[in-house]
Amino acid sequence: MKRASRAGVWAAVAGVVVTGLPAVVYAHADSTNPDTLPQTSRPLLAVVGASISAGSGAKSPDQAYPALLATQLGWQSEVSAEPGAGYIARGKHRLGPMLHLLAKLQLTLHQPRMVIVQAGYNDIGEPPSQLADSVRAVIGEIQAQAPDAAIGVLTIFPKGRASPAAWATDTLIVDAARDADRHVYVFDPLASRWTFPTQSDREHPTAGGQRWIAERLASEFRKDGLIPAAHG
Repeated sequence: MKRASRAGVWAAVAGVVVTGLPAVVYAHADSTNPDTLPQTSRPLLAVVGASISAGSGAKSPDQAYPALLATQLGWQSEVSAEPGAGYIARGKHRLGPMLHLLAKLQLTLHQPRMVIVQAGYNDIGEPPSQLADSVRAVIGEIQAQAPDAAIGVLTIFPKGRASPAAWATDTLIVDAARDADRHVYVFDPLASRWTFPTQSDREHPTAGGQRWIAERLASEFRKDGLIPAAHG
């Protein structure tokens, strides 16, 4: 498998920094020259997603779950995220949906070991057939650009007692992803009843919640055989 990696500073798209969460962020290889992408033997974790992937609740980008997870795995990470985005939803800064955000990762060039798509909550209530088509399109694009990469879908995060619409959307996303790729890895916070420290909205994680998510995903990676099981 071809591998490339990025680590270091995060930057907002087009050099624009907004109040609160940045719209789309990247991890770069060299903080003095973000266009320098040295090849290393460390695998790359690529994440495309919404506000939780953008670092909601984290004090800094390296304290958000993608960077924390990559550190636990001994990998490097790259993130493209837009608060409020989904497979259909365009998000707060209209930079989504996921298919548009995915293009920023340049998977063909960087060939990640794993691509995680974190989306779903912002698509609750969207037309089912359109949503299913959008999920399949995202999975298909990852397959085309990074055929050796494992693909994971990180679905709807719980917010109190989930509504029937949330459950229906969660199930639809999982089914559509598996229809597109029978080997897809599903990380389902809603169905698995994830419980982690949240902000006052009861959905977005605190800094501790971001750590919890990273640890849970690392455990799921080991269980699924994506990395060797811990010993000792």
